[in-house]
Order: sequence, then structure tokens, then C-alpha cells
Amino acid sequence: MIRTRLVVELIAAAIALPCVGACSRPSSGYDRYVPSATQAEEALAEVLAAWQRGEPPRTLELMSAPIKVEVADSTRRPGQRLVGYELLGEVSGEGPRTFIVRLKLDNPSEEQDVRYYLVGVDPLWVFRQEDYDAVVHWDACEEPTAPGAQSQTTSAASIP
Repeated sequence: MIRTRLVVELIAAAIALPCVGACSRPSSGYDRYVPSATQAEEALAEVLAAWQRGEPPRTLELMSAPIKVEVADSTRRPGQRLVGYELLGEVSGEGPRTFIVRLKLDNPSEEQDVRYYLVGVDPLWVFRQEDYDAVVHWDACEEPTAPGAQSQTTSAASIP
């Protein structure tokens, strides 16, 4: 009885051992496209500092690592300057890293609390919430087909 229990425990341990090693490896799913908190915060700070210097959204490079940072921020108004910003913190949740930033703008003068989503490793993308939502829900932006009109899309089922 004791010997049988010992054998069962040894078999269970032998089965569980490979799982322990697998848990320490990087994920092969979506998580591998989520940057580290440190890199994400550095990338966001670099993007905001460039905006504060008057630079348009463009590809940047991180100082700590040779990775590219791409910016998607289509809501910037021409002539409006970023005079200051405060990183309020990271928002926890599933998906990309998300930070709330208080922007202090001029021309016109206003303050905004904005969400930025950071995803990717190289390049690391910095999306303002509106741009991220547009990309995630791109299919909602398709123009509706007029009644009686032929759809321009072709499905695999309609190909002879």
C-alpha cells in the first residue's frame, strides 16, 4: 500500500516536472507581444517628450534598447502644443500595457486625461486610445452596402 502510493507520487512528480520548466519560458501566445512595464513606460515617455519638443508623431528609437517605437496619435490638433504631461500610472487588465497620462496642452489651453496602449516588442507601438479602438474595431468602419447593390468582397465559397 505504501509502496503503491510512493510509485504514484513519483509518477505524478515525473509528469509535473516538465511543466515547471515550461512555466518559466516566455509565453507563445498574446503575452509575448506585450512589452515589459519598464520598456513600455520608457517608450511612452520618449513619445511624449518628442511631442513636447514639437516633433510630429514619427518612428523613434529607445535609448536603453535598439528597438523602434511607432506612434499612432491621429487626434493631435495642428498648432496645439504639449506643454507638460504627468504619467498617472498603469491600468491593470488583459491585453496591451495601458497607461493614463494627464496632458497639459496649449493653443487652446486645456488638460486631458488620456489612455495610451502599448503593444509589440520590436517595433513597440504606442497608440492613443482612439487610434487603438479604430484598429481593433476596423471592421466596424466598413461602409454599408446600398440596398440591392453587389458587395465588393469575395468569399472563398463564391470562387469557382
